[in-house]
Amino acid sequence: MEFLSSVSYLFKALCTCAVAFVTGWLAHWVYRWVNPQCDGRLPPGSMGLPLVGETFRFFRASASIDMPSYYKERLKRYGPIFKTSLVGQPLVISLDPEVNRFVFQQEGKLFRSWYPETTNTIFGKKSLTTYSGAVHRFVRSFASKLFGPANLKESLLPELESAVRESFATWAMNPLRKWRGMIFDLVAKKLIGFNPTKSRELRKNFQEFFQGMVSFPIYFPGTSFYRCMQGRRNVQKTLTDLLKERLSAPGEKYNDLIDQIIEELQNENPVIDVNFAVDVLSALLFASFATLSSTLAVGFKFLTDNPKVVKELKNINILENLL
Repeated sequence: MEFLSSVSYLFKALCTCAVAFVTGWLAHWVYRWVNPQCDGRLPPGSMGLPLVGETFRFFRASASIDMPSYYKERLKRYGPIFKTSLVGQPLVISLDPEVNRFVFQQEGKLFRSWYPETTNTIFGKKSLTTYSGAVHRFVRSFASKLFGPANLKESLLPELESAVRESFATWAMNPLRKWRGMIFDLVAKKLIGFNPTKSRELRKNFQEFFQGMVSFPIYFPGTSFYRCMQGRRNVQKTLTDLLKERLSAPGEKYNDLIDQIIEELQNENPVIDVNFAVDVLSALLFASFATLSSTLAVGFKFLTDNPKVVKELKNINILENLL
């Protein structure tokens, strides 16, 4: 009996020590979460719940097209620069125009572009998010050729006007979705030479792509992130097959971005490779799908609500010069 009593006492003591250890470890972990380590001084703010952070508040739909309530609340509480945690990543968010301007001016010097690991997973480990220097200069070079002021006036705006006129009658039911499809078709033509039928098939994959951008990176069948990665895989296959087809016949020209990529890939010392080209094309197409259409829709709403602005623009010949 004394032996059993000793064993029972020892077992209780071990359990008590284990519970105390786990409790202390959890308390330390939560403390470190709330007060992350930093070489300098962190701005005020809240890290939210462990792991989750303030993700759900950040992605909560805003009731207006003005600044989302998430930013308004923290701007009032903490000021224009505050710390937080979104989708498991500790962040510092700046709403200060001067600070943001300084950061962009010092890109590659005092600051370097960084993206969460989930973004690199979605857009590719060798995408534009992981490069700087010569690669960024190359991307800016072909982007300026395709979307610069000269091409904007001579080609893009006339084509956009033609597309709007052709699609205008169908926009009444859902203008934002029509904007999204029209802009994607136009960008797909300029980037990869796709006609509307081919771009429509590709756009279906980007719909899953887009949904996964606002989800936790849980790769399991049925989750938004899983469907996002499936869509990304389909997009990559389509673009990879297209690049292989173009590389096999480099003499054929389509007057699109891939023409410039093929020329670079055939150089003696190219600054990019096929994997990078696929990831960049995917990212640019995604940008046209997720951002340009919404920006244009909001811009037209503001112009519609403020006819005096349109009148002033016409008076100073801005619209006439562009068109």
